[in-house]
Amino acid sequence: MPAHPLCIALYLLELTEDALQKNSGCSAIDSALYGIRWAHKIAGLASPTEHPTVIAAAEGARRKLSKPVQPKQPLDLETVVKVAQYYNTALASLADIRFLFVFLVGYAGLFRISELLSVKIKDITIVHDSMSIFVSKRKNDQFREGHTSIIARSGKVSCPVSITERLLVLLASPKESCSPVLRRIVRTKNGACFHKSLGISYSTIRDEFKKYVSPFVNDPSDYCLHSLKSGGASNDGYKLSDPELKDRHAGWKNPCTKRRYTKRSHSEMLEVTRSMGI
Repeated sequence: MPAHPLCIALYLLELTEDALQKNSGCSAIDSALYGIRWAHKIAGLASPTEHPTVIAAAEGARRKLSKPVQPKQPLDLETVVKVAQYYNTALASLADIRFLFVFLVGYAGLFRISELLSVKIKDITIVHDSMSIFVSKRKNDQFREGHTSIIARSGKVSCPVSITERLLVLLASPKESCSPVLRRIVRTKNGACFHKSLGISYSTIRDEFKKYVSPFVNDPSDYCLHSLKSGGASNDGYKLSDPELKDRHAGWKNPCTKRRYTKRSHSEMLEVTRSMGI
């Protein structure tokens, strides 16, 4: 003590090689730097982690271990309808109805799964031609004002309002208005039912999504829960709607966010060169 910066840099390179072999991330590099910095601070010594050589070695290690962002593919309307037609039947189980609520409402309302998991019974209002869902907290809601999405009733097998009504019939009780809509399924002597108050985790919904959607897509690894929000934003009808109404519906305030979610089809991309007249 104090450790020599060159020794620390060589140590980080060794950790990087181990991490590459194990196909792990940068956690080992960060943990080593934090530990070395803490030990020198406790001893009242200057930390070698602040030396330019060590900083350069750490940055190089992070670049080598970094993995490119691979956003999931959006779900197209045809796949959404096929999934709804297959599972939305009179004999649908509790798990089927719960999944369809996430699937159809998430697609139509452009919701993140974290937002749907926070929705309570009192946050849903249904009228004859539509329903409104209030989300008290969103990722881009800096002022915690909340956001309300209004979804129309279509009368189709993929109607988000209809599946929400089916779910609420199984849940609704005046005493449970503050309970989450998405709840655990428990087994009782009288059969399966939803728990009165216990919600479910993100991992449970993620696993159910993969199980239900996998038979209808070519490569299930290309799709996850975020495919619902991206799919709704890439829907042809949504893209043709009034820009201000689209922003209000999705709760978007940043144009960059819209461009990241909205995927353009191959035919739309061809319109650029077709309009050039060459």
